[in-house]
Amino acid sequence: MKKSATIIISVIIFLFCPRTIFAQFVKLTINGGNSFCGFSIQNGFYTKNNANEYIAKKAYSGDNSGLVEVVTEIMAQSGFDVPISVYLVAGEANCFATIVGDGERVIIADQLFLNDVNKQVKTEWGAISIIAHELGHHIAGFAKSASQTPDSELDADYWSGYLLQKLGADKEASTKCIMSFGTEDDSTSHPNKYRRKSAIQEGWDDASKGLYNEDRCKNCQ
Repeated sequence: MKKSATIIISVIIFLFCPRTIFAQFVKLTINGGNSFCGFSIQNGFYTKNNANEYIAKKAYSGDNSGLVEVVTEIMAQSGFDVPISVYLVAGEANCFATIVGDGERVIIADQLFLNDVNKQVKTEWGAISIIAHELGHHIAGFAKSASQTPDSELDADYWSGYLLQKLGADKEASTKCIMSFGTEDDSTSHPNKYRRKSAIQEGWDDASKGLYNEDRCKNCQ
């Protein structure tokens, strides 16, 4: 399966237009610690302590980031109707999923960070796999009682593999990012990269068969 023209165009925009002009900054307040997952390039997961507010700019379809188009296309391929808002921040070296305000589901990304990820893993699917993982948390509904637990991370990894297969990534490309940045050992919040690779491959395999695991999904429709 070939990825859509939308994804191709959006990735090109996303990689080569790192300085994006948006609307004014807004303050986002995260709703507690049970609906948060981030990824940092240093060790595979978010490490900033006690973070509950971010100053961000909302991204829109047609701006020169391309991120809304990428998120929209990924969700369209998923077949699930989970409304997602997209915001960008600078200097965070991260991409994360969370819930803010009165229940708004969001993806917040540092565009330059995602650009760096693609350079390091040497595939355009690197950044997309991170975005797909974060969207996976929204599909799964942060369902395992807390956002960053090993079970909830494996749920999101499963959906990352599922979504990347739908977009046209091969199995190796779908796991390359986690194998580059994941940890050798389990942590309190994340499984080791080998378990995560297995979950991604499980999602990829299910998508190739036209199936999905309902146990990994709260918002499937």
